[in-house]
Amino acid sequence: MEVNINEIDNALKYYQINDIEYKNKCYKCIEDLNSVYDFYNKSEEIYNILYTDKSYAIDTLWKRQNMIELFGKQHNPFITSILVLLGYKKHDKNMIDKHYSNTEKELYKKRVKEALTNDIYNRKLESIRISQMIWAAYFINTKLIEVGRLQYEKCENHIKIHIPTEGKLETEKVLNSITNSKIEIEKYFNLKNPEYRCDSWLLSNQINAIIDSNSNIAKFYSLFDVKDGPDATKDILNFVFEIQECDNYNALPENTTLQQLLKQQLLKNKEFKIGWGKLKYEL
Repeated sequence: MEVNINEIDNALKYYQINDIEYKNKCYKCIEDLNSVYDFYNKSEEIYNILYTDKSYAIDTLWKRQNMIELFGKQHNPFITSILVLLGYKKHDKNMIDKHYSNTEKELYKKRVKEALTNDIYNRKLESIRISQMIWAAYFINTKLIEVGRLQYEKCENHIKIHIPTEGKLETEKVLNSITNSKIEIEKYFNLKNPEYRCDSWLLSNQINAIIDSNSNIAKFYSLFDVKDGPDATKDILNFVFEIQECDNYNALPENTTLQQLLKQQLLKNKEFKIGWGKLKYEL
């Protein structure tokens, strides 16, 4: 793991991040990283999990919610950005090896940039969350492809559908994406006729029991056979309300119909489960 200012400068240029304050925070983190032995060693271990481990150990990082759980002690939180930026050469090589078009390369560089900046610029956090670090690594490892409205991840024995937060979940765009994904999945993942799965709060049986049956969420839900998964409260807070935790549901915003509906249910201690869905839509 090569950690120096030149590497970070090149990575910021690669992802077109020109913010001086962002760059200075990167520099300070590099200074801390190179002066604290344990911090460097643990960071190198995580770097290897993100980019060189082939045993799906990266999935274990999803369970770590904060810096203490990730490193065992508090360190400079900007390390999550540094670990993403240090993967830029691998990202470029992986996309070349997969024969991505220039348009595809720019799209996936944009997705990594979003992972590097959205938490800081939009959510006003001091650093990007661990989840965003991992998400960026998926793109860097070319483990994800985007086809229209949806994204697709190659798992061990199936394809996992992901739903980007931006834009409406319009049924026509969803169906077009699923249909067109078949060609792209065979091209980039070398899989024919895979099983499609999706695990999401959007597929929650409990949510879909109370929303409008003509809504985009309900129409998306209807494409899958769904079983209950684990608790969905954290995902609802994250994706619907854009916060990480909440001690007082009365303080939740009510800017959208969905926020209003879910806030009412949370105040009644309603339990929501993640929906584990298997696609039943015929390609």
